[in-house]
Amino acid sequence: MRFTKNTRQILDFIDEYRFITAKQCANIFYKGRKLPLIQAQKKLKLLYDNGVIKRNQDKYTKEYIYSMDGNVPNNHKLYIINLYSYLYNKYKVLYFNMEESWKVSKKRNDAHIIIEKDGSIVGMLVEIDINHMTNKAKTNAIYESGEVQCWYEQRFGEPYFPSFIIVNAIGKTRIPSDEYEVIATDFSFESLCELI
Repeated sequence: MRFTKNTRQILDFIDEYRFITAKQCANIFYKGRKLPLIQAQKKLKLLYDNGVIKRNQDKYTKEYIYSMDGNVPNNHKLYIINLYSYLYNKYKVLYFNMEESWKVSKKRNDAHIIIEKDGSIVGMLVEIDINHMTNKAKTNAIYESGEVQCWYEQRFGEPYFPSFIIVNAIGKTRIPSDEYEVIATDFSFESLCELI
């Protein structure tokens, strides 16, 4: 089997993040192409059929999850990569880090994503709420530490504070704040583009 640059990039992604689905692969590696989902499905099936990667079927969605070792990721990681791939397909992603830790506040976000939208940076501190709900004490601690604002100032020249993106089944949150933005979306992320 011939490994094209695209194939190597897909395998590198699987190696780094431990898995990929056909939809994620389409959003990231076949962005802007004709029939991206079909191309991604064919490529992943070819890699699977040739023994390069393994696959398992998600018991709820019935979607195939491809990996090097055959392990299935937890839903938490699956939703983070789903969000990343969704944003990657729509915008230029400038930064992506899973489980971003903040030393001063002693907190971490499930993901930190920065995109470029209409010529401006849009930062997002992501919380995936499956088994627990993100609370205001956490968001306040991160904001009040000033660490995030310094992080942005060092990299982008301004003390910017990103929005908190709360992802849960109902797409709602009860974290009011006048000092920072809190946006809720469900696992489809359909409303997110209008809100950021």
